[in-house]
Amino acid sequence: MLSQNPTTIPSEIRDFPEWHHGRKKYAVWVLQFDENLAVREKFNAAKKHLKDYLLEPYYRQPHITLFVCGFLSEKHHYNDDFTQAQLDAQIQALSKRDIGPFEIEIGSLNSFASAPFLEIHDPYKGIPRLREVLRSGAREFRTAPYRPHLTIGLYADAFPSKKVLDQIATYENIPIRWAVKKITLAIYQAEEVVGKLDYRFDYLLKT
Repeated sequence: MLSQNPTTIPSEIRDFPEWHHGRKKYAVWVLQFDENLAVREKFNAAKKHLKDYLLEPYYRQPHITLFVCGFLSEKHHYNDDFTQAQLDAQIQALSKRDIGPFEIEIGSLNSFASAPFLEIHDPYKGIPRLREVLRSGAREFRTAPYRPHLTIGLYADAFPSKKVLDQIATYENIPIRWAVKKITLAIYQAEEVVGKLDYRFDYLLKT
């Protein structure tokens, strides 16, 4: 968390060949808000509140990452490759589990060292139940413990943490409750670290 660091961790817009090894498409399961005006307005308000600290341009749509799949690949060469067989196994596992729609709350502004975010409260534990099912079809490649959040952007420089946290503290929080009715498989281009998500597939939760 940002409070544990003296400064924010800056990001940069560049290609990362040491990460993607020539692979192009990175897959993640997300909760996306393209059709929800209230969430998009809250996202934009938080982004405006921290505009002096954020890296631009940032094209990624507001979303909650649910499960990190990896690079779409025909076969496994690296530990973060993700095959069609794994995707099929995830979808089959979802179809066998009775996970219906559930509500979450999108709350106050907070921050990791590298990125500010809106907090997510999940009183019905729907997100961990979905993650458990997705893990039965594929191993998640993750370098830090999972915490559901809605990323606002990335930091442009190493700003003093206290200054940023003081600005975050003045954010007027109006919580939004939102019903999760589907999850979406999204793809982004590996060379575009702040590029748009391409939504490939929606899985509707059972009603």
